[in-house]
Amino acid sequence: MKRLVAIGVFFELALLIVGVTWIGALTRDERAPASSGGAGGVVDTYRLQGQGSGEIVEVELVAEETTQTLAESVDYEVWTFNGTTPGPVIRVTLGDTVRFTLTNRSSQSLSHSIDFHAAQTPWDLNYQPVAPGQTLTFDWVARFPGVFMYHCGVPPVLHHIANGMYGAIIVEPQGLEPAREYVLTSSEFYLADEAGAGGVFTGDVKKMESAEPTYVVFDGMANRYLDAPLQVRPNELIRLWVLNAGPTLTNAFHVIGALFDHVYADGNPTSVLNGMQTYNVAPGSGAMFELRIPDEGLYPFVTHSFAYTGRGSVGVLQVAADAPPAPAGYPALGDPFTGGVLEFGATAALLSGSGAAGSGEQTEGPVVIEAAIAGFDPRDLEVVEGEVMIQLVNLDAFNHDFTIDELDLQFPMGPNEIVEETIQPTPGTYTFYCSIPGHREAGMEGTMTVLPGAGH
Repeated sequence: MKRLVAIGVFFELALLIVGVTWIGALTRDERAPASSGGAGGVVDTYRLQGQGSGEIVEVELVAEETTQTLAESVDYEVWTFNGTTPGPVIRVTLGDTVRFTLTNRSSQSLSHSIDFHAAQTPWDLNYQPVAPGQTLTFDWVARFPGVFMYHCGVPPVLHHIANGMYGAIIVEPQGLEPAREYVLTSSEFYLADEAGAGGVFTGDVKKMESAEPTYVVFDGMANRYLDAPLQVRPNELIRLWVLNAGPTLTNAFHVIGALFDHVYADGNPTSVLNGMQTYNVAPGSGAMFELRIPDEGLYPFVTHSFAYTGRGSVGVLQVAADAPPAPAGYPALGDPFTGGVLEFGATAALLSGSGAAGSGEQTEGPVVIEAAIAGFDPRDLEVVEGEVMIQLVNLDAFNHDFTIDELDLQFPMGPNEIVEETIQPTPGTYTFYCSIPGHREAGMEGTMTVLPGAGH
């Protein structure tokens, strides 16, 4: 009898061990679809051990001050990395060694520094102030996957971040499921009550300290993706890397009309939440959001802290069957004004000095017309009759065209395409517009006045 009892206990223990092993495997498999990565597939740990892959990625940032447009007719003196706020979207792969160089070209005799939230490196050696004209170089290994902030850490840090010295770095696991990806950086701007020299605003320290922002935005401009929606297709996997640069407010990230299949704190594949409606991204933190939207239409994304939503933190996902296909890959140094989709610098026209609607007169060379869902720039043209070369620049990641019915002209422009055409208009006033449904109604319309030549 004792032998039978012992055999029975043995079999029960064996079944228990098998059951626990099976449950453990099932738990890992359940999170695998959205968390694949690492050298061999599924990520089972939250970090990479050791010294990484040995692959070296060169990353160079320049600290400098410039002027950037935050909203219509609002120019702001920003402190930047590489001339934009946010700075470039940096992408590396888990295990890469980042060989980083910071050069300080401050025109205001300001010291600047770097702080990579993705790095493990001594603060007292590598995160110290770099004086104007000086350069600092150091290496670090990307051991944690996710979306992380980088920023200037010179005291008072509040001033440097609030004035624009921040950006996002993505540390991507190997084998991450292909998706349409966008990188969104939330931040606040605190403007003085009145503009300074040249109509350019500067920051108000008291407003910074009391957390009274003028604008709360995604990617450096109020309502940037309201006029130029981010394009997606029905039911495709959408991956949003969301960073909150702050410096102070929490971003309660929410997509109106949709739910998140998965949310990963700081973008780490092992930190998964399922079926989420809204997720708080703290200042200095990030998250990776994955979702699929079945129906065509417009889906605004906001901070659900509605005291701040109307200050510029509203964008739109436009779901359409004819949206351009998702990129096959994303640049190592991405443009912050396109959600990291294009190469850095692709939308320099969004900086102050261009990109605002105005008027243009014909000069030597082609007449340059920029096209975006917010409108053509310039909207009012003057040219002289005869042969006129037009250069059309599509700033958006989706199709536009340039149509003049009276001249029987229509020039299509693919996503981010530059098109050059020659026309021979006679004197008169003509309306040009984009004929794609909804685009003219969104503001894509202008006037071209053709002046008589010298022989008239």
